[in-house]
Amino acid sequence: MANQLDPYLTALLQQVRSIMRTTSIPADQQRQIMQAVLEMLQASAMTTHAPLPEHDIQNIRGQNHVKRALEVAAAGRHNILLVGPPGAGKAVLARTLPSLLPTTSLPYPFREPPFSIGRNAFVGDTTCLGELTLAHGGVLLLKDLDTFDLSFLTFLAQTVETQVISIPLQEGWVVLPAKFILVATVKPCPCGFAGDPGRSCLCSAGEIDQYQQRIKDVVRTCFDLEIEVLLPGGEVLSTHPEESAAQIRQRVQAAREVQNSRYAGIIHLWVNADLRSAEEVQHYCPLDAPGDQLLKAALRQLQLSPWQTLRIEGVARTIADLDGSSAIQAKHVAEAIQYVSRFIR
Repeated sequence: MANQLDPYLTALLQQVRSIMRTTSIPADQQRQIMQAVLEMLQASAMTTHAPLPEHDIQNIRGQNHVKRALEVAAAGRHNILLVGPPGAGKAVLARTLPSLLPTTSLPYPFREPPFSIGRNAFVGDTTCLGELTLAHGGVLLLKDLDTFDLSFLTFLAQTVETQVISIPLQEGWVVLPAKFILVATVKPCPCGFAGDPGRSCLCSAGEIDQYQQRIKDVVRTCFDLEIEVLLPGGEVLSTHPEESAAQIRQRVQAAREVQNSRYAGIIHLWVNADLRSAEEVQHYCPLDAPGDQLLKAALRQLQLSPWQTLRIEGVARTIADLDGSSAIQAKHVAEAIQYVSRFIR
């Protein structure tokens, strides 16, 4: 069964096997646990519904800058945060992300748990898989990120970093895969209209700061891209045909093929979002001279931290891949800088 699964699941299942071989669990019980995990994950992938037709990005008028950010997220498997006021269409846009991913034989898992979900259902336990594992290999959408329990967000941040869920047993642990694209929506402030050109914000500076501080850590840890979603204007009445998900998906597929070739034979690297260390970024994200100058200028002016700089380079690598460029140019860096989060500047 393992050879029918995507390479992310296969690699993580190998890690599970490695961990379990070091425990005192008898071999026959280990095989039973592994078989059960495989069957549950395979069943989840088979039964999770594919994106519905109304979630095709072609049906959304305007918001081209958001569609572009979603394309970049899909191409590099980057986590993305959509920020905007109520009614701007953040969740509708977020739900189109699975339709931009490369075509596979099985539908991508797509999970959208409510903020009222219980901890066991979100994280999982010894009796059932949680949403973080059910989303493995696909997309996890958290609508209104700020409404989720803070302890859930803390666990989410840990999961994004480790890409596994560790569940304690009476003797030892069971480790389950949890590698997904995280897409979330959030308001910029409690009322939702901070910075909106058409509506006045009703929040005080203190209220905005307290609101943003609550989710600052999870945003810092989890998201490579942040994009602002504004209330739609006259573009909703346009009769100009929008680009289809299939057209965007072709570019995403081409960028993924470039990454597959670049990281061939490297166990822990599959896509650009997997680049974590400074050494990896320096090796795989070469900047041309103008791009390097622009990044250094942004580092000074925006007072970016080292890890923010690494993320910009990783996202710029994806943008360059979409552009068919082996070197990262200044225009790729400039676009990546636009996706730096407002919550952590």
